[in-house]
Amino acid sequence: MKFTALKTTLLRAVSMVLCLAWGQSIGAQTIEKVRIGMPSLSLSFIAPQLAYAKGFFREEGIDAEIIRIATNIGIVAVTTKEIGYTTAVGAALRAGVKGLPIKVVTYFNGRPLHVLVAKRELKTVGELRGKVIGFAGYGDSTEYMLRAILAQAGMTLEKDVQAFQVSGSGQRVQTLLAGRLDAAILPPPFNFEAENKGFARLMAAADVFETSVSGLALHNDTLKEKPGQVKKMLRALLKAQNFIRGNKADSVRVIADWLKLEPAIAQASYDIYVKGMSLSGVVGERVLESDIERARRDQQVKDAVTVGRVVEFAVLREALQELGMR
Repeated sequence: MKFTALKTTLLRAVSMVLCLAWGQSIGAQTIEKVRIGMPSLSLSFIAPQLAYAKGFFREEGIDAEIIRIATNIGIVAVTTKEIGYTTAVGAALRAGVKGLPIKVVTYFNGRPLHVLVAKRELKTVGELRGKVIGFAGYGDSTEYMLRAILAQAGMTLEKDVQAFQVSGSGQRVQTLLAGRLDAAILPPPFNFEAENKGFARLMAAADVFETSVSGLALHNDTLKEKPGQVKKMLRALLKAQNFIRGNKADSVRVIADWLKLEPAIAQASYDIYVKGMSLSGVVGERVLESDIERARRDQQVKDAVTVGRVVEFAVLREALQELGMR
């Protein structure tokens, strides 16, 4: 009897060890390491940060590493496969139009969140003539937002203002506050920081620029060779967007912690984000065609470019269906 009891205990112990080892082995096989490039700490990119903070990436079998990397360098890193994904989809779409092997697979917002803020004495866009204006850099979406805003006053970036490149929204607002800029394109919460210090909001980019600038883009090969991974990424991001929409208090806390904001500014930033967010991640064909045409014209690409060459929503739609979000 004693021997039988001891034997049974040993068998159970061995069984538990084997089960644990097997579980760890399976976990090690299914967890995929993924590197995501993000141009700056900005509300525009809160979805991947929340997916990380709330464990949605891990839940989908993704070990996500979010890397701060300038927009243009991030595009190069994706095309050379040094990172798997970039959140700078505006620049990614333009790179695809130019012929690089890169595609956008989802958008976080239907319109940009950025606004143009300026020194208090500057009351209109027209008064920016000859002034120094900060944006993230040529090829970045902020360049095209700024061009669209200036066009409302009959001005161009090259002839009528002094364009000043400052990569990173945090660095740009600090440059503005230091007096080195007369105005700057800024996303929330950085525009609130400037406005609280006496700068005035002249125009929202969404009033003149319809496309979104944040989402997820990848190398064409990743879409072909790792569709399962792509779907896991998209599922995690859709869960994050859905969480943001339905859990204001928790989302505001994540925004405040990540961006080091006071609760009131974090809440105001949240309200702006939710107003323009895309729960489905899909952007309309007409908007995409307009984006492509603008990119083709600006980059002097002669050949026609179809939406399917630079944007692919098929895996996103599968993820939406699986999550019951269609």
